[in-house]
Amino acid sequence: MEKLVIIGTSTNARHAFEFVQMYKLYDIMGFAVNECYKERDEFCGLPVYALETLDKDLSGVDYKIFIALLWNRLNRDRRNLYEYCKGKGYAFANLISPTAIIRGRIDGDNCWVHDFVVIQNDAHIQSDVAIMAYTLIGADTYVGAHCFLGARSLLGGGSTVGEQSFIGLNATVFDDTVIGRKCIVGACTAVKRNMPDCSKYITASDNIVIKQYSEEEIEEKLMFSKNKR
Repeated sequence: MEKLVIIGTSTNARHAFEFVQMYKLYDIMGFAVNECYKERDEFCGLPVYALETLDKDLSGVDYKIFIALLWNRLNRDRRNLYEYCKGKGYAFANLISPTAIIRGRIDGDNCWVHDFVVIQNDAHIQSDVAIMAYTLIGADTYVGAHCFLGARSLLGGGSTVGEQSFIGLNATVFDDTVIGRKCIVGACTAVKRNMPDCSKYITASDNIVIKQYSEEEIEEKLMFSKNKR
């Protein structure tokens, strides 16, 4: 069984650990965080390493990593850490539930495909994408890197989701709709119009408003609350 180090010691890192353990996807060696965030030596009964010295600490061991961050700052935190680790030459794992049905392609790495996800024919998923449970990705759909797709979201066939975008719980994107980079689609929203980069889709009193922001502004529109990880 291939060996794995999970990056992070948050609630989501614990969820990733339990997911891997349940389905026996990898042999987990431990966890790692940047040295400035290392507040403990053990998590879930396994050692916590400093990311900066991980190769030295696990010298001679063949392993992959998985970054277990969610969508904070519109996926920017996860993207930054992914790019840092990619630059260091780390090999990444994909976590894919055996209950998922994948007829399209996962072209990238560090993707998390949860339970009962369906990815239909000729859909393409890029790197560092989190796809929560029961999501349906229609045929010929393209999902860019560093996206987050909430549970029970639905992407119609031929649609496009630009990199670092967020699709909320139970949201629906209609067929052939184009969502730009760094966009936010709220929970239970039905998207029927194309969205430009750095925009948010809002429905109020049956009216549709697509509000556009700067890149810095849109990333600050989606942040964890103080006590949430």
